[in-house]
Amino acid sequence: MDENIEDLVKTTTRGSLILLIGQISSTFILAFGMLVVARILGPVSYGSFNKAQSVVQIAVLLMNLGVQQAMIKYLAQYRHEKKTENLRVFIESGLLINTVTSISLTLLVYFSAGYIANNIFNEPEQEMFIKYLSLSIVGSGFSTLAQGITIGYERMELRSMISLAYSFVKSVISPILVYIGLGALGAVLGHSAPIILSGVLGLVFIFIIYRNEPIGGATISHKEAVKIILTYGFPLYLTSLLGGILPQFYTTMLGSWQTSKYTIIEINDIIGNYSVVLNFGVLLSFVTLPIGTTIFPLFSKLENNKKELNFLYRNAVKYSTLFGYLIIFTIIALADQIIYILFADKYIYAPHYLRIYMLSFLLIGFGSVCNGSLLSGQNRNDVNFKSTLAKFIVSLPLSYFAILNYGAIGLLYTYFVTASVNTLFNVYYIHRIFGFKFNTQFLLKMIVISVFSCFVVYGFVTFLVLNQWIELFLGGLLSVFLYLVGVLILKALTKQDFAYLRRLSDSFGPISPVIRWFVDVLIRFT
Repeated sequence: MDENIEDLVKTTTRGSLILLIGQISSTFILAFGMLVVARILGPVSYGSFNKAQSVVQIAVLLMNLGVQQAMIKYLAQYRHEKKTENLRVFIESGLLINTVTSISLTLLVYFSAGYIANNIFNEPEQEMFIKYLSLSIVGSGFSTLAQGITIGYERMELRSMISLAYSFVKSVISPILVYIGLGALGAVLGHSAPIILSGVLGLVFIFIIYRNEPIGGATISHKEAVKIILTYGFPLYLTSLLGGILPQFYTTMLGSWQTSKYTIIEINDIIGNYSVVLNFGVLLSFVTLPIGTTIFPLFSKLENNKKELNFLYRNAVKYSTLFGYLIIFTIIALADQIIYILFADKYIYAPHYLRIYMLSFLLIGFGSVCNGSLLSGQNRNDVNFKSTLAKFIVSLPLSYFAILNYGAIGLLYTYFVTASVNTLFNVYYIHRIFGFKFNTQFLLKMIVISVFSCFVVYGFVTFLVLNQWIELFLGGLLSVFLYLVGVLILKALTKQDFAYLRRLSDSFGPISPVIRWFVDVLIRFT
């Protein structure tokens, strides 16, 4: 790896660390608020809130038009190539697109709320929930655009501040509104207000970046910039739309599932358990978000450099698998303890749901975190769209059959099947286009280590029969210990991997000495 590429990787590593710190902080803050709200509301009211939210989330997915990804791609690429004269035009054009689409969709959802509540959910009180939630669409538009611009400028600290501000405000407002007796309406208001605030904060950060760019000298017009943004972003938009609309579609389907057999309260109870479980995907974002987000601009800078791309791609898959599988199998082993500690005995279906849901994240080992970023960074958005379309086509009949016959359990298994379709499609085309392969030997070792440690930890905490907190603490320590020992015994990481990690340790700022010391200890054991 030459010095120029290594400098880029170190910059990406620093960005990943900043995002990781921000993601951990915002997740813990948000988790606290979500825990309080879910405990006070209970599964029925929490399910009612999530039904209304699913409608607005569909509108948010319709809004982006791929502008966020286009901002990341072209701002990162032009800055790397020293072509800065058009940056102002791109920012202005992205702002124009997002403003028009977000306001239009807000009005559409607001005025259709009554029809949705009465004719789809058969629950008239949903109309008020949907109307209040629709106001957050504009805030979400500005927040999303700001995230794309800050990532394109590699200002990860600003990106993290947006997430932190949203998480902090929501964790304060939502519990208070629910606690004072507003119920599901309090959750709705506590959800909308932080999004609007994060949108305002995003606009401030856009202005900070925008004002530092020189005025004049642009070689393209706003019309041409809009065309470039939409031409690049529209396949990604369709990809995000088809992929992102499915969870909201699933919740909507559950909301209208077998209403003749189950009461509205029973259905909301099931949706509440199902919705609580989906929140645990955030724990995987400790790994997926920093790597997936920062690797995209890096891939965009390395067009026509297959050797370095292959090296970076294989390592990104390796390290996302290494850390991701530890989290996945620890959650599977300790699902009962986690749910009981967080929610006592209110969400009785959640432990079983959680184990099934975690299976869909096993595709991290096949590059699900990195495949899309590689293809988009190399202008192969067509492949991303085809893979997501294949997933969407499989999902519609499969989810209908699964929900109709097995409810939420069938739906959770659908997540794994459809994620497999999407990921394996991308893996096939990455090999066909670039000739890249993931490390099969490493993946098999990680599966053996993870499954073994999961069964041992599950048996250990089952045998203990102690306080749930003690079981969770001891089980978590045992899981990390067994995982680390397994990595060393099976030599999942080579000496070259450790040497590479040691060279990158300088990118970790004040904790660099600790990282170097830890890597040196592992090298001695290997």
